Amino acid sequence: MKIQVGGLSEGLHRYQFREQAVSLELGDQFSDLVDIDAALQRNGRQLYLNATVRATGSFLCDRCAAPFTLALSTTYQMYYVQDETDAGNLDPAEVQVIPPGLSSIDLAEDVRQMVLLAVPLKLLCRDDCRGLCTSCGTDLNRGPCTCPPEPVDTRWEALRGFTDEKSN
Repeated sequence: MKIQVGGLSEGLHRYQFREQAVSLELGDQFSDLVDIDAALQRNGRQLYLNATVRATGSFLCDRCAAPFTLALSTTYQMYYVQDETDAGNLDPAEVQVIPPGLSSIDLAEDVRQMVLLAVPLKLLCRDDCRGLCTSCGTDLNRGPCTCPPEPVDTRWEALRGFTDEKSN
C-alpha cells in the first residue's frame, strides 16, 4: 500500500486501496478486506494526506457474549515533511519527517493503527443489549429468565422517605 511520491506533481492526487486484513496484521477479528480512500496534496516540499479507512470485524459482545459483526470507519490525516522546521505549528502526532528524495510512502502501518484505534473499548452487539442474568446466565435479549427477583435490602428503606420529602 505504497504511494509513489518521487516526481509527484503539485496538486491533489487521489488513491484507492483494498488490502487483505491479514496483510495488515490486524488479527483474527478482521478477516475481510480493508478499504482505503486517500487524497494526497503536494505543496512544495510538504505532502498532506487525508485518508478514510473502512473495515469490518467480528467480535464478542461484552454484555451477552454473542458474536456480532461491526463495520468500522475512521479518517486520519498526516503531514509528510522533509525537515522538522517545515512542520511549523502542526500537531506532532500528525507529522512524519521523511528524507529528501524518498520515492514512496507506505501507508500500511498507519492504516493498521487507525483500524485498531477505531475498535470501541466497550464492544456491544447493539446499544440496548440487556446482557446476561447474573444468577442463571440466561441471555436477557432473548427473553426474561426464571430467577426470582432479588430481595430488597430493607436497611435502606428509611432513606427512601428522606428522598421523597426532599423532592417535594
